[in-house]
Amino acid sequence: MLKNSHFLRFAAASAVIVGHAYVLNGFSDPIETASLGLFPTGQIAVYVFFVISGYTILQSRLQSADTGTFLLKRFLRIFPGLVGSLLFTILLVGSICTSYPLGRYLTMPETWFFWDNLKLFPHTTHVLPGVFQGNPSQGVNGSLWTLSYEILLYAFVACIVPFFRSRWYLFAGLFCAFFLSICLFNDAIARHEILRIVHLQPDQLVIFSTFFMLGMIFRIFREQIPLKGTWAIVAIVAWLGMYYPSSIRGWVPLITIHWVRFFCLSYLVIYAASIPGRLNDFGRFGDLSYGIYIYAYPVQQVIIQYFGATMPIPLQILLAFVLVLPLAWVSWHFVEKPALRYKSLLRADPGVRKEQSLPPESSFKSR
Repeated sequence: MLKNSHFLRFAAASAVIVGHAYVLNGFSDPIETASLGLFPTGQIAVYVFFVISGYTILQSRLQSADTGTFLLKRFLRIFPGLVGSLLFTILLVGSICTSYPLGRYLTMPETWFFWDNLKLFPHTTHVLPGVFQGNPSQGVNGSLWTLSYEILLYAFVACIVPFFRSRWYLFAGLFCAFFLSICLFNDAIARHEILRIVHLQPDQLVIFSTFFMLGMIFRIFREQIPLKGTWAIVAIVAWLGMYYPSSIRGWVPLITIHWVRFFCLSYLVIYAASIPGRLNDFGRFGDLSYGIYIYAYPVQQVIIQYFGATMPIPLQILLAFVLVLPLAWVSWHFVEKPALRYKSLLRADPGVRKEQSLPPESSFKSR
């Protein structure tokens, strides 16, 4: 069990706010600059989400009665909150920020095209008529694009579990082959071409899939992988230390930093999530991370439209938190949590019988 998963997701969603604050104002991320490119705030935060998701989504599938039950639970977790966010964005944010008269804005077909973000695939609308036209970025909610990758990986889990249920070492072997292939064919993957049908970027899909599958592997082999502070320090040193031989000395390709980061960051996330302590009960306040993630971007754009020219970015970040946290709280308690209650209508989980397809359950080897 990931004891601190609620806190880590909350921290990751908060880090996305910090990263977006600079990008949306047209500035570079100072944390990324100070870390010599090793720690792009928003990117690292999203990677943390995918590592945790790989672990928890596989666990959810193993505890579900069947594939249909699993997919319905995933639907209830994602789409009700997304509907609330789109309503908020179209009706409230759009109405107060559009340059068009309100009546015209509400009757324009382009306004309601924004609902196509519900389908996620293939193309979605990123702007609303007359909204944020004076901002450095005109995107209305630039956080939603990662949901397509997340949902595709839910489908991936749904498909592979029946096949690999008793063949998890084969899955690990195939993952190694997959990782080797992305190392060998990195140039081809990084061409930024769009995949047909799903319309996703191959390079982003590979990155998110790798972190997600590493989270799965930590779930599958949780008894075989020791989670200790010593190894966490080694992971930090390996990740940060790779900058010298790659970027400064040129002894190894620069891309090596990213290859090492996959494993080091994944280990650090799972280790941090497994540590017992006061943060284990962070979830008692509700799971606000998803709400923060899907509401923060439009709120930050509103702040930039009205105060961006005069308000320092640190104050913009603080104001964004002040405004977004109540929205996330309302989303959880009045939209997301009530929707999840419909899980009780599903067939009972199979319990231990399903878990027997993985190595025996027991506590993490923490520290």
